[in-house]
Amino acid sequence: MRTVRRRYRVWVVSVMVVAGLLLIARVSSGSWPMLATWPALEALHAPVQWWEEISLWFSDRQKLQGDYLAFRKKAQQQAALIQEASSLREENRQLRNILDIAGITGYRWHAAKVRGRSPEAMSQRIILQVYGVSKDDVIVSSEGLVGVVDTTAENHATVRTIFDASIAVPVTIPGTSLAALARGQGESLSIEFVPEEFELAQGQVLYTSGAGGLFPPGIAVARINEVQSVPGELFVKVSAAPAAHWRRDNWLAVASHLHDSTAAP
Repeated sequence: MRTVRRRYRVWVVSVMVVAGLLLIARVSSGSWPMLATWPALEALHAPVQWWEEISLWFSDRQKLQGDYLAFRKKAQQQAALIQEASSLREENRQLRNILDIAGITGYRWHAAKVRGRSPEAMSQRIILQVYGVSKDDVIVSSEGLVGVVDTTAENHATVRTIFDASIAVPVTIPGTSLAALARGQGESLSIEFVPEEFELAQGQVLYTSGAGGLFPPGIAVARINEVQSVPGELFVKVSAAPAAHWRRDNWLAVASHLHDSTAAP
């Protein structure tokens, strides 16, 4: 019992001392009692200061985290907008070039969105989202001939590119008598029926001649890579690359014969 009373007295005396120190600090600012008791007041006030500093640190940290997340989200949104704008500019450029090609008369021109490309190197077929086209309609990019429509469905068409060996394109060099055929070889083109005496140079471009009526005349088809003479043969061996680079185009043009569309019921 005495021990309890002693602890109680110590507790009461401690409270009274603290209250006295706080009262001195409040009512006698700058006086000698305050200066004398200042170390004790500092020691009593230190835990409160620590707690406030820790609370402020956590508060600032949470605020910085929130600001960082908001900034990162905004940066991602701006990056997406920049990428979308760049993509739209490129599509706009491709569509303008397609409109320039559409100046070739005798055909009805459609713009078609590329929806897929086959991975096979030997055929490299393309799937287009397009309406109102027919089998054997001609596919053209802003740079040159791509292929022909192979099959059609309600809102899309499958295209055989000129890499396909089943496609032979009559080609010529404008202003000359050359009448050759460009045929697909999987990943390149061979130019057939080029006479030995005809001079072809590396880098020259061959265009559709319009012979046969399938392909519109004047469209770039192939760029010469190599010309080799074959002893005892009338024609030289010519390898070429397509003039068009459709692998990076998102839009292509479809040329439909006008007489085909007018003959439809």
